[in-house]
Amino acid sequence: MRALTRTAIALVVATLLAACGGAQTFGLTSDDNNRDALTQALGMRQLPAKPGPVNATGKPMVFAVLGGKPRRLVAYDLAAGKAQWTVDADVQSRVAVGGDFVVAREGQQLVARDLADGKVRWQSPLGGDLVGVTADGTRAFAVTASGSGPKNKPVWRLAAYDGASGNELWSADAPGQLGAPAAQGGLVMSPFLKQWLTFLDAATGKPITRVRGLDEEISFVETTSDAAWFGSAFGVFRVDARAASGQRADATYGTTTLPKQLAKATWGADAFDPVQAGYSAADRTRILWRAPGSGGDDGMQFQDGLVAVHYFRFVFGYTPAGELRWAYSHPRVELVASAHLGSVLGAVSQRGEIVALDPATGALRWEGDLGVDKAQVLGATFDADGWQPSGGDAVDPGTTVAALIAIARDRDARFADVKELAISALASLPGKEVSAEIVGIIQDERTPPKLRDTAVEVLISRKDASALDVFADALAVPYDYITGSQPVAVAEVSKAIAGLAGLELDAGARTRATAALVALLESPRTDNPELVEIVKALAAIGDGAEVTPLRRMLMAYRADPMFGGDPKLVGAVVGALLARGGAAREWVAYVAEDPRTLDAVAQVARQALAKK
Repeated sequence: MRALTRTAIALVVATLLAACGGAQTFGLTSDDNNRDALTQALGMRQLPAKPGPVNATGKPMVFAVLGGKPRRLVAYDLAAGKAQWTVDADVQSRVAVGGDFVVAREGQQLVARDLADGKVRWQSPLGGDLVGVTADGTRAFAVTASGSGPKNKPVWRLAAYDGASGNELWSADAPGQLGAPAAQGGLVMSPFLKQWLTFLDAATGKPITRVRGLDEEISFVETTSDAAWFGSAFGVFRVDARAASGQRADATYGTTTLPKQLAKATWGADAFDPVQAGYSAADRTRILWRAPGSGGDDGMQFQDGLVAVHYFRFVFGYTPAGELRWAYSHPRVELVASAHLGSVLGAVSQRGEIVALDPATGALRWEGDLGVDKAQVLGATFDADGWQPSGGDAVDPGTTVAALIAIARDRDARFADVKELAISALASLPGKEVSAEIVGIIQDERTPPKLRDTAVEVLISRKDASALDVFADALAVPYDYITGSQPVAVAEVSKAIAGLAGLELDAGARTRATAALVALLESPRTDNPELVEIVKALAAIGDGAEVTPLRRMLMAYRADPMFGGDPKLVGAVVGALLARGGAAREWVAYVAEDPRTLDAVAQVARQALAKK
């Protein structure tokens, strides 16, 4: 009886799997995470001897899609610095590069074009919505989704096409969601239900093995010329024998800690998002990395010990621990596509500018232009692994400080968080030039209040003694009704000066700053909140020169209700005098006991004396 029951169950399971369709390729049960099988699959790959493009010419290329009616596709030769061809093409997906062809969705067709001139080579009906397309040297591969299953349930389908003719070579249906695939050296890798990465023979479609993610979902798969990678929103795995574990701890896994302002940045295009089957805004927030394609068991070692973060118009270089090393700010328009090409970071802007950045420093090594006039670039695909641009030494690389300042001063209101990030990053960078730039941002009336507050915090935290002359210059601006000049951000700059207490200061800068503070202390235009910070600054750097003007102020205003009604100001003046002791203390004692002193002032003075 028990044997019959087991047999019946087995028949039911077999029937259900068969009803799903394509169960042999994309089933819900399989021999997952088999290290030997994965090693066998990787042994089938035919990788180039050195990093290089996929296309058979070996030229570093970028393929850009231009908006407008009609849309256009541009093939740009990066080595020659010019477009190889431009054709009208209704491209609605990412462009995939094969050996002598490129392929993409155009309208409702999968269309292949000759690499040499962009002419249509073949086209094939998709039969559903495109999820993703990829190619290798001789074949194209596409995943589609349609409602043609039982009871009109969605069916996902992976199909291979001959790159020369467009004939369908094989296909496999899946009972659950397939993601955009990647092809490399005789293998096709297809994410399945965000849980598995299936490896298939590219020539036959035969499944070889698959990896099941145990710690993280598998939301994308990508290739470089020497390796393949998969990952999620949290990090990236190298496709090697260790990936068979399905776990971060036992795999070659890398991640990084990024500031909250860059939280949108992702490790790769979401293979299951139909919007990201084409170029989208998500391409403007990418983490770019490169690591050895093979190696030891010590985890992911990112090239240069850095990852780059492309964030709209900006690119930042970070250590895995989250330490900012460099920044790049692209002028005026957003970068719509980017890629780590090994030797450089490549990026294309909305208006067709192409830049190559040094991955270690962010320096601009090369720049070109698609020559697209007023057309807008919608997106682009790089096929330029290992590209070494020539003539880069002639381009001024700029500096990280300049880039961060440019970001902070940017007038685009969409990037408030990134501006805050840029200002915060300046806190650890040395040099009074940095402090001068921060003062300029604080003094700029167009700076948003939140960003201004961040800049003040950073300026104070820097404790930059070398910038005392910068602070003195900021405070020494005279009030002039005719010219309209006046000191700006008096309280904020005074707070920065107060933060220099106890530091070694240049004598000349100290004298100039003290004189500027005293002039503001005695100016009728200075309001009480500013006076409080001025007094604190004088106490911090005055070195005794503050005693006379503060004594004069206390004696002159001890019976003034405007002065006496502000306990913070009275307390600051009294405290600064008592800190000097000696005769200064005697003056405070005199004011505390003199019947002509306002009660509020006398009370503050008596309380301060009691504490001393």
